Amino acid sequence: MTGLSPKASFPLARPQLDEPWVKLPDHSAFETWSKQDEVAYNQANRQIEKYRFFVKAFDFIQDCKLVGDYHEFGCHRVRTFRMALSEARRHFLDHMKFWAFDSFAGLPESTSNPSHPLWNTAGALTTSEEEFRAVVERHGVYVDRVHTIKGFYDQVLTPERVNKFLDNEAKIALACIDCDLYESAVPVFNFIEPLLQEGSLLYLDDLFVGYKGSPHRGVARAFLEFQARSRFKFARHMDVGWWGRSYIAYLPQAKVADGVL
Repeated sequence: MTGLSPKASFPLARPQLDEPWVKLPDHSAFETWSKQDEVAYNQANRQIEKYRFFVKAFDFIQDCKLVGDYHEFGCHRVRTFRMALSEARRHFLDHMKFWAFDSFAGLPESTSNPSHPLWNTAGALTTSEEEFRAVVERHGVYVDRVHTIKGFYDQVLTPERVNKFLDNEAKIALACIDCDLYESAVPVFNFIEPLLQEGSLLYLDDLFVGYKGSPHRGVARAFLEFQARSRFKFARHMDVGWWGRSYIAYLPQAKVADGVL
């Protein structure tokens, strides 16, 4: 989006050195406020929160000496994918591969009745594979280490592909799961289970999106079901805005001290 007014370009919180100690817009700020300004304002704040997560996540990966690849499920507009590329390069993670899993044809038909109207539209949120690669090329970071897997997840995330990854690729260091729908998330969790290691980070971008925040619907439901069958446990890690959360995979021990983390 271009041609935005300056009032839509700053992040949510700007400090000031007197009451109320944070810059608040008054009536004059809204005299020409438009729907375009609202969209830009929300997007600026949301993407700042996401980028803060990626900065911290790759610091975690480097500091923990976690060797593995980046997997992203849902790559529309290539925003978080570029964040991962940049932060991996900042930390000299030259061994890392970057896997983009997407239909590159938008959302599938939904059967889980999300409350977000756009998510009920097959083909919505489409970035083609050609558009994806063009953005990656312009970004120019680790271009030769980017790989795409094209297709709807229930069709391409097969046991055969799992075995191929197990035989030829590294485990997961960070997986960004941004696939919106319950029916899309289920095959994603099945696919990543054998590829996880202790310390793998999972970022669930839409944990509280699309189903009015219900933990029993959408990606949240798929994750709860996955936890019930996974050999891993998942420690809550970082909240990302109001919509997402990351978790650290670990293997349970026979005996652990009582307590709450």
